[in-house]
Amino acid sequence: MSVIEPKLKPLEGDTDVSVMWNTVTGMKNGQKMRIDYYMWEGMDIENGISSMGRVTAFSEAIAAVLVGKGEINKKGIVAPEDAIEGKIYEKFLEKLRKKGVNILEVSETIR
Repeated sequence: MSVIEPKLKPLEGDTDVSVMWNTVTGMKNGQKMRIDYYMWEGMDIENGISSMGRVTAFSEAIAAVLVGKGEINKKGIVAPEDAIEGKIYEKFLEKLRKKGVNILEVSETIR
């Protein structure tokens, strides 16, 4: 570890970036659909919050508040995509946007 660890530490001025591209295909309103989700988020330099910290901690904190308020009410071990859906999903995305985390959703009908 003593050989590798120093090389893993960021240099002064280094920042991180978090990138996501997810594709979902299925039926929506009786039509075959493809929806792509894109995210490219950098560090919040002004507040010293890494991009990974922003996209993971903000998401988890928002979900925890929604669970605490009873808006997410699924019990047990539930995948986020099964627990955060419909109007809750829209609310979740809006709260992320307010924190500066933006997810672009592009949908198209598949023939």
